[in-house]
Amino acid sequence: MKTLTDNFGRVHNYLRISLTDRCNLNCSYCNPLMLRTEYINKEEILSFEEIYRLIRIFSEFFNVKKIRFTGGEPLARKGFVPFLKGLKKLKNEFGFQTAITTNGVLLAEKLDDIINSGLDGINISLDSFIPDIFKNITGKKELHKVLLAIYRAKEMSLKNLKLNCVVMRGVNDNEILRFAEFAVKNDINVRFIEYMPFTNNGWNEGTFISSAQIKKIIEAKYILEECASSGSVSKDYWIKGNKGKISFISSISDHFCNTCSRLRITAKGSMRLCLFSGEKQELNLKNFLRDSSITNSDIAGIINEIVKTKQEKHASITDLVNMDYNYMLRNGG
Repeated sequence: MKTLTDNFGRVHNYLRISLTDRCNLNCSYCNPLMLRTEYINKEEILSFEEIYRLIRIFSEFFNVKKIRFTGGEPLARKGFVPFLKGLKKLKNEFGFQTAITTNGVLLAEKLDDIINSGLDGINISLDSFIPDIFKNITGKKELHKVLLAIYRAKEMSLKNLKLNCVVMRGVNDNEILRFAEFAVKNDINVRFIEYMPFTNNGWNEGTFISSAQIKKIIEAKYILEECASSGSVSKDYWIKGNKGKISFISSISDHFCNTCSRLRITAKGSMRLCLFSGEKQELNLKNFLRDSSITNSDIAGIINEIVKTKQEKHASITDLVNMDYNYMLRNGG
């Protein structure tokens, strides 16, 4: 079994798979100004059987250790829970871990089945505890459903439960300490994610707040003790005297490109080497999966060669601001 290594020595053993471009929220930093006007046709999206096959290829040939399912909103795809249950055979065969990132709106009602499916971790996106601010960010009055899902997951003792919070100056930065307090009271990992720029999503230097600045605000009240590195993209800290954990994901101010182990599969079946990759840097795996003459070994060989073209680091902030985000929306990545 090979490792999937690029020309900079980075081993790629973490796969993120977008199951759909559809989402039941319209977050200001993700779908600004309702830019998405239409969804991908069902025929263009990878079928669950095609996703199983891709997972087998990445596991058998490249020893992938972790697979995360994203969207859009993964729970918005019909058949999601049966899909997870059907994944058990591959998990038992290859031993990888599985996780999802969800906005939590649909989670509470499906949580029992999802956990019983063998899922190893859940990341829930939550950017505000204040109903009006939550609605301003997401476009929907669904905060109560997200909080219900969080508390239910805690009651079920899910070991790997994390909250993701995108911080924007002048929008929700006044809740930073409230999120830290939530971590303390609920023994949970709260991860602060830097606001990332894309075309028309309102990003500018005035709305951006760095992880270092967020950390300074928290340290005015709490003592943070750095955790041993786990190779994660986040920098993790225990809150002294508590079981809660605070993490920072600094994609902009202190990027982690040199240790990146991630590959992304869009809903349309393209492999993206970086979150900020353009269309020219993607490999359309769907075409190979739907060609009966092409074997799993053939596809693995193609993937191996394409990964070697991965850039050393992502584009500058200026280039990211000008990125065609409409393209990313259309492809569910």
